[in-house]
Amino acid sequence: MILPHELMRVKRTKTALTPLFADAEKLSLAKTLVAVYKENLDKRRGELTEGLASCEELGYDYKLVRGLSAVLDSRCIFGTRCFIPPVKARTMLFEEATRRPSISERDRAEVLGKVAERLGVAVASLDESMYADLLEEQHLIDFREPSPDELLQLYNFSLASLVLAYSVRIVVGFSGRGERLEKVVAGLGEPDVRVGSLEVELKPVKQIGVRGAKVELLLTRLLEAKNWSLRADVAYPPRYHETRPLELSQRLHGGMLKAEHVEEEVVIEIEAPVRRRSFGDLIVIDDVTHRLGLTDRELLRKIEAEKVKYVKLPGVLVTPEKLAELRAGLGEVEGGDLADYKAFLKGQGCKNPVPVLEALGYIVEVDPETRRPRVSRLRRGASG
Repeated sequence: MILPHELMRVKRTKTALTPLFADAEKLSLAKTLVAVYKENLDKRRGELTEGLASCEELGYDYKLVRGLSAVLDSRCIFGTRCFIPPVKARTMLFEEATRRPSISERDRAEVLGKVAERLGVAVASLDESMYADLLEEQHLIDFREPSPDELLQLYNFSLASLVLAYSVRIVVGFSGRGERLEKVVAGLGEPDVRVGSLEVELKPVKQIGVRGAKVELLLTRLLEAKNWSLRADVAYPPRYHETRPLELSQRLHGGMLKAEHVEEEVVIEIEAPVRRRSFGDLIVIDDVTHRLGLTDRELLRKIEAEKVKYVKLPGVLVTPEKLAELRAGLGEVEGGDLADYKAFLKGQGCKNPVPVLEALGYIVEVDPETRRPRVSRLRRGASG
């Protein structure tokens, strides 16, 4: 994984830029954080968040604490635990509540009681299910526990990947064959390939996260090589418009860095008799261009080459069949709670629901009374 950019920790001088890696002195903090995650297994995410907040009061840099926590988060599985699907619970409660002119605490209890009786569950179970899909209400279901030493190595790798994502030029050296390295470097720019070394000027990107994933893979492959070294010209912070050199090597940093092991997928390609839909039935253009490092024009050319029919909406492309399915499903969502609309769209394979809602003519805005996001029905004359 690559750390969020706001957790960057580096020392920048006139002659170099050095990541502030976590050394053996941070083992105590690593042990504490691992223990916090273990103690919160099967508990709510909100309780875990409270435990982590207390760790920021131990005197360490808060960016280090949050960075280590981000690495541990990547080794967790969070899930919703409820007796009734939250969307269904909210829909039924809303329908019952609209039959009353106002809602007091007594009215709320009566509404909960009636709906719970209709569903055949306890009132407490219904109340608990109502917002069980909110982030803070999710439970920590599984945690792949690293050793404290391993946590520091994983963190240092993630920090190095983040710093390298701001590079404009990278040179790597190694012993042996470099086909796998060469393939990865080619995704960053046009490489200059020599015996035992690769040099690449990095292509500009709109989102640093797009480059970060490729740099992370490069660093992973480099750690597998023998006698490796890396030198990069890093433009950080970007506002300075000047670079500083960063140097890493197996001799100095090999024991400090470890990449998260990811099982490689075996892909079997089978020719299909139907037209390929590499991008699916629903395409949020900004999301795909950022993920693939393409311009809008390049993406549209790739889509047109597949000759799949899409309906073009503002910022979104969708097949006619999927569009009809979305409109029918959204029309059945009761109330204006954004969470309900998100739940439906995510069930349709849409990871970023808000642009799709807006493309279909819905308005997403904050309710001035509750301060919660609300969805308004279709505007007159909406697209599509």
